Amino acid sequence: MDKGEERKKQLLQVALDVFIEKGYYGTSTREIARRAGVSSGLLFHYFNSKKSIYLELVKIGVEEMRIDTEIAMEAPYEYLLQTVKHVFEQLESNPSFGKMFVFMDAVQYTTVNEKEIELLLKSMDICRQWIPVILEGQRRGEFRAGNSHALCVAVFGAIQGIAQEKVRIPDTPLPETDWLMDLIVNRTR
Repeated sequence: MDKGEERKKQLLQVALDVFIEKGYYGTSTREIARRAGVSSGLLFHYFNSKKSIYLELVKIGVEEMRIDTEIAMEAPYEYLLQTVKHVFEQLESNPSFGKMFVFMDAVQYTTVNEKEIELLLKSMDICRQWIPVILEGQRRGEFRAGNSHALCVAVFGAIQGIAQEKVRIPDTPLPETDWLMDLIVNRTR
């Protein structure tokens, strides 16, 4: 990674922290620059507005939440298990990963009047992505019977809550992966 990309990544990291702390409307580019230890001019070299910084963070968050539905449909249980393991590993080793959960949750409730953000949010709807996978897992007998949307909400709502708690209190212990899987797995087969 070259110096410019490294600096941009650092600025986004600082912006993520400020947006989480102050929200979109309470955040200023001046505050981001101050906390990053750079001039406003340098910040504007990388981003032309607060909205462009916010949009870049939303794009990163959406990309992190995207699943490969084709692969997930081939082995729903295994894909979900590996997803949960990956999320927990990242929550332990990468604080910004958990912060992205908090940020993306807040984005859902912030009106920025940016069509691109609205389209990105619609594209990353976690249950819209996972319901077909859950249905396939139910068809195979891997996942418990029941409303696939409700099962999605149970699992991913738990993950969201765990991530938020890990950000709030970094030394929070994570639950066992199996505990989360028990919400959805058909243990009677």
